[in-house]
Amino acid sequence: KYDSMSDEDIVALSGAHTVGRAFADRSGTVAEGSAAGQGTAYTKRGAAEGQKSLSSGGRSWTKNWLVFDNSYFTDMGKNDPDVIYLPTDMVLQTDAGFKVHCDRFAKDQAAFFASYASAHKKLSELGCKWEPAQGITGV
Repeated sequence: KYDSMSDEDIVALSGAHTVGRAFADRSGTVAEGSAAGQGTAYTKRGAAEGQKSLSSGGRSWTKNWLVFDNSYFTDMGKNDPDVIYLPTDMVLQTDAGFKVHCDRFAKDQAAFFASYASAHKKLSELGCKWEPAQGITGV
């Protein structure tokens, strides 16, 4: 079912990392948690980039982590010590099938937006299979 997602779709959906953060106490992928005083130059309490956020902390994939744009692609590989790139992010620059789209999205934000919208729609329409069939209740 999910094999209908193309390389372009996968790269476009990865671009959603342009917004949001990872937290030590949620995913464990970074050292910074959600507790007071934690975060990077972009995510700590008082950082200019997070002025519109009700929370602080964690580590973002982009400097302006509350703005949906193509900065995930334009900034990748700049080795900014205050952002995170997971191996699944970095492969977008090394795998030939992904790199062509990563490079295109870095140069053309409108192309990224169009591909993201199409891929998000496709993924949403694939739906999900609940296990158990009635879903998860009582949590």
